[in-house]
Amino acid sequence: MADFRVRVSTGKAFGAGTWDKVSVSIVGTREESPPMPLDNLGKEFTAGAEEDFQVTLPKDVGQVLLLRVHKAPPALPLLRSLAPDAWFCRWFQLTPPQGSPLLFPCYQWLEGAGSLVLQEGTAKVSRADHHPLLQQQRQEELQARQKMYQWKAYNPGWPHCLDKRTVKDLDLNIKYSTAKNANFYLQAGSAFAEMKIKGLLDRKGLWRSLNEMKRIFNFRKTPAAEHAFEHWQEDAFFTSQFLNGLNPVLIRRCHYLPKNFPVTDAMVASVLGPGTSLQAELEKGSLFLVDHGILSGIHTNVINGKPQFSAAPMTLLYQSPGCGPLLPLAIQLSQSPGPNSPIFLPTDDKWDWLLAKTWVRNAEFSFHEALTHLLHSHLLPEVFTLATLRQLPHCHPLFKSTGIGIEGFSELIQRNMKQLNYSLLCLPEDIRTRGVEDIPGYYYRDDGMQIWGIPSSLETREALVRYVTMVIFNCSAKHAAVSAGQFDSCAWMPNLPPSMQLPPPTSKGLATREGFIATLPPVNATCDVIIALWLLSKEPGDQRPLGTYPDEHFTEEAPRRSIAAFQSHLAQISRAIQERNRGLVLPYTYLDPPRIENSVSI
Repeated sequence: MADFRVRVSTGKAFGAGTWDKVSVSIVGTREESPPMPLDNLGKEFTAGAEEDFQVTLPKDVGQVLLLRVHKAPPALPLLRSLAPDAWFCRWFQLTPPQGSPLLFPCYQWLEGAGSLVLQEGTAKVSRADHHPLLQQQRQEELQARQKMYQWKAYNPGWPHCLDKRTVKDLDLNIKYSTAKNANFYLQAGSAFAEMKIKGLLDRKGLWRSLNEMKRIFNFRKTPAAEHAFEHWQEDAFFTSQFLNGLNPVLIRRCHYLPKNFPVTDAMVASVLGPGTSLQAELEKGSLFLVDHGILSGIHTNVINGKPQFSAAPMTLLYQSPGCGPLLPLAIQLSQSPGPNSPIFLPTDDKWDWLLAKTWVRNAEFSFHEALTHLLHSHLLPEVFTLATLRQLPHCHPLFKSTGIGIEGFSELIQRNMKQLNYSLLCLPEDIRTRGVEDIPGYYYRDDGMQIWGIPSSLETREALVRYVTMVIFNCSAKHAAVSAGQFDSCAWMPNLPPSMQLPPPTSKGLATREGFIATLPPVNATCDVIIALWLLSKEPGDQRPLGTYPDEHFTEEAPRRSIAAFQSHLAQISRAIQERNRGLVLPYTYLDPPRIENSVSI
């Protein structure tokens, strides 16, 4: 006979405790013990508790290999009649008669009756499992996981995803916590109620004026949103959003003008100034292109019974000498030049030029929401992790109230999946491919490269390090960069209109203030999207910043030192970013490590 001390830690989250009965079996090199109840006087396993139990094994099981945890309903009929009781177990610590304590990390919900097998916390690859029982347990765990997390095709041409119909079908371990879920719906309810009280949520007509739009702008203002409101018509702010706005991934250096974008020297002379030309600036590398060609001919939505419109613009930009601002040179709103597709210029009439820039911003919205955000920052991370927090249903406001709708989103994703490659997902290669290594004021690049940097001198592992870094970056920092600023960009809707109700202009000189407002989305669609993007930009509680690991899966000293070093490096990056931001009119905060979630959490 052998006496073991068992210490059990229950999670602190709401509902983490259980009334169910828990027992353990110790699996050793010689045999497995029978289930031994963990039972003290009074109630066990309350939220946040750490409790000690004494168990006696009838026989010596040999060297401990595994811990099998059993959970069963309580004996009392009244308690048995309740719904299945979930328990969040953090860890077990097993202290044998002789020897050091063994820690068995769990950090899982156990729902209803069942059992769970835990290995001691030392990290091991499969070839390190020398005992047949360990090898067998690893295989059985993999088979169980493969059965639980199966693939399905959500839409043709989309990445495969988890085969679950609704969020309710998800395992508790990959759902929002109860508190986080409640907080999310409370925030949503309060936002919709505010718009309803203002009488805006059900208004299907046009905005009466730009001044009237200020009524909705007062909804949850942020410093960045106020900056957009004050500067949205300015050329320098228009171009700065290609670098540090919500879609900082499309701008690329232009080495030659596309044949379907016939900009001439005469068109841009007033911006370039004397003594230079388009060809000279192309050779210098001071011209940049933002091409939304993937939107060409995309299916558009119907909102309030009215068909919406889309454009596939090309925008030529000029990096002025020194550290001067990035300036717009020309905008063409289609991929087919001709009499019905004029090239708009900064020297055009105010409303012609503003309308052209607004069409580009609408294209940015469509590209960002369908590709940069949904595909690259949600659907692909789901492929990487084989898990999901939720999928956007067809009734989601972003699908109902955007210019291209669910069919357009699906078509864009199908097109982009054909172009997607590994290099695009690796920030250093993406920056090099787009030729934007030295463009000044590109804080998405500067901060992102600091967070990306995980060097390795072990060349034999270089490819693995690169791949894992890509996954971590895209599921954390990249998602923060393209998600956290959604509300900042759209709170003043003319800066980022989700839909356009009139077709792109086919000639110059006809744009007016009234026509500009008539082109913008209706009142109810504006409200739907602003509320949705406010929710998607706001972490609904239980925040876990990059480098924070409340679940202590690692028991060895080496990984603990690595985690501490990583956290120290992130703190240095954060201090440098905050110091730089103090000198900026519009601070770039989206990649400040404390603001980056460990994973795609909303």
